Amino acid sequence: MRNALLLASLAAAGSASAAGIESLRNFAEQDFLQAPLIVLPSQTPEEPILQAPLKPTPLHSSFTSGAELGRVNLAAQLDRNLSLMNRVFGARALDMGVATDAAFSKFYLTFSDAKTTVLAALGDLNRLRGSGVDARIDARTVYNFRVKANIFNPARGSTLKMSPTAGTAGPAHDMKTGAVLDAAHARAALFSANGKEFWVFYGRQVLPDASGFAEARSFLFVHEAGLSSKAWPLAEAALKPGTPSGVDLGGTRVSLTRTPDGFLIVRAAP
Repeated sequence: MRNALLLASLAAAGSASAAGIESLRNFAEQDFLQAPLIVLPSQTPEEPILQAPLKPTPLHSSFTSGAELGRVNLAAQLDRNLSLMNRVFGARALDMGVATDAAFSKFYLTFSDAKTTVLAALGDLNRLRGSGVDARIDARTVYNFRVKANIFNPARGSTLKMSPTAGTAGPAHDMKTGAVLDAAHARAALFSANGKEFWVFYGRQVLPDASGFAEARSFLFVHEAGLSSKAWPLAEAALKPGTPSGVDLGGTRVSLTRTPDGFLIVRAAP
């Protein structure tokens, strides 16, 4: 199986993250190869989850706006991917989420309180299926994150295991990847087109040196469908304010308009 929404988006997300289901494909790869007779054909992977960045095309002046499918309040949606869940890590309750760089090639776990956000690089996502990835949250707190795959339902039935490492005092947590996906869904803006539901995430990009966040922002459009999920990144700067632009979400054409007053309007497009 091929690389696959970051922690099941982590999962989404979410920004989710589209490395999550990509990674889960990897997690179950050897088990699928060893047990081909008991795996349903519908569970086998088709193509990568994370698609190439969208290239919006300004629509001709003769374009007649289609029905409005969704309206995203950008200020309200900003960085909701940083708070997919709240758990106690060490001695503190923190919001945990995911973030990515501008190229969607480097993924990070995020841990936030009211004052600060800590970024922990995930690195090679394949490690999540083995010994896991250690994330330093503060000077006294390091947690190991790994995924125990369910080969019959890898996208939603696998388990995200969060465990304190030696020297860290704090509770361990287990969470089904389906619950992680549901948490990402709850933090996304939603619209439907051609009978498919799409999730919209909007967040700041991680700086190249991972010291914090840039002012530049990106969108991630997600269609969640188990191992057939797809995710399309789009740099906010690629959308000229006030100009309707067409994009193709896996055969579903929509028009996107970033308004001067801070909304993203999604409309049907020919």
